[in-house]
Amino acid sequence: MTKHWELSTPSDGRPAMVHLAAADAISEVGEALQGRQTLAEALSSLVRSVGAECGMIVRSRPDGTHQRVAVHDERRGEPVRPLVSAYAAGQFGAALDRARPGSLWLGSSAAGDGALADWQGARRMREFAVLMLAASSSGRDHVELHFRRALSADLLAAVEAVLPALAQAWARRQAGIVSRAISTHRTRANATAGRPILSEANPAQLSRAEFRVCLLLSRGLSVEGVATELRLARSTVRSHLRSIYSKTGTSALAELVFRLHEAGDPEPRAGMRQL
Repeated sequence: MTKHWELSTPSDGRPAMVHLAAADAISEVGEALQGRQTLAEALSSLVRSVGAECGMIVRSRPDGTHQRVAVHDERRGEPVRPLVSAYAAGQFGAALDRARPGSLWLGSSAAGDGALADWQGARRMREFAVLMLAASSSGRDHVELHFRRALSADLLAAVEAVLPALAQAWARRQAGIVSRAISTHRTRANATAGRPILSEANPAQLSRAEFRVCLLLSRGLSVEGVATELRLARSTVRSHLRSIYSKTGTSALAELVFRLHEAGDPEPRAGMRQL
């Protein structure tokens, strides 16, 4: 039988930095759910606060389909396998149908259909966690988190402390905000699907500076390397990246680099040969 944990606030009340970081991330999620920042930005804070490498907010339908609400991947450099799929349904099967908001499900407690294990092997991941946000006859909303290391007792305690607040914030979300995030992600992804980002046509309508950033990333440079090459502050490069993610329908650096590599080794457009 699949193990899961019903979470409540720890009774010992011991302060821990990881608890504070997770609490700050939950606050950002609450802001995003009221439309004051994007869900992708809030997810990135949540992923970092609990020490995950990547994560995804997923909406699952009763017919078995799922939609990506937001994705964040901390992987730097050339990715082996970017996070593009949801794994909860395949890992937990019908057991997930009885999941309650505020429950935590760990991938190591179930054998699954092998898809998660295959992806974990490619990315050298150790643990997979599902944070249930909402569940009803119309479907489920949840967060999927992937960890490079086994979860410590302190980390489980941190998640235990904040997950009820996360589920409550989700229940109080602004009407339509999740549907809009799904629609926006789909629209942006469709706009450049199957079309090389760094082509003469420039399907994502990148600016000159954004094109330069993408070109250097496609050649294997890190964010720091791009900043050095272009003599820009790292914060400026990351600002360009946020715009690039929006224009290309990607959600993180690993997914963007994967898309750039799909098109092979591009040549810069006319007028952009001098970097």
